[in-house]
Amino acid sequence: MTEQDFESLLARGYETNGVEFKGRGNRTDSFMAVVTRAVLGMANRRDGGLVIIGVESDSLDPVGFDDDEVNTWLSYDELTTRVNEYASPSVRFDLETQAFRGRKFVIIRVHEFEDIPILCAKDYHAPGKGPPVLRRGACYVRASHKPETSEIPSEEEMRELLELAIDKGVRKFVTRAQKAGLFPPVPGTAAPPSAEALFEKQIEEME
Repeated sequence: MTEQDFESLLARGYETNGVEFKGRGNRTDSFMAVVTRAVLGMANRRDGGLVIIGVESDSLDPVGFDDDEVNTWLSYDELTTRVNEYASPSVRFDLETQAFRGRKFVIIRVHEFEDIPILCAKDYHAPGKGPPVLRRGACYVRASHKPETSEIPSEEEMRELLELAIDKGVRKFVTRAQKAGLFPPVPGTAAPPSAEALFEKQIEEME
């Protein structure tokens, strides 16, 4: 992502279905639970999405981090361990930073689930607060009526998630069947898009 791409995301003035902002938090258990919830929701979205840390979600104020602060977020092994403690099956994501106006921002680029939707593996209750931030057995998604992460709010989101899982299952079966020689590849089938093309498509969908 370029600085111009980053500025374009902020210029919209609100979150989108494929982008969720989180403020300038430390890696406390409470803040990590909020980030993890966002990651789980993006993993259950077609093409995944971005969780950007360092931007206030209400005002979209890009407060960011200084170099020492951002470095505390850059241990990929630690971050994936803490996130996947709450994910079943595990979530896949990439971790990167973005410079903007002299500050640094953390970008978690979440991939959509591989085979089956991601469920929350255990509860997390913020100290002294009501409902759990993370609830065991919950399936978090990006709601279609509002760009926020929530438990599946309606049959529409459930249907979309099931269709995505079915599509993946069908593609996997066809690939295996072709490798086993049960039927030949379809003539003229287009090659899968490159990583660069997929990234450009994702940016377009987020705008």
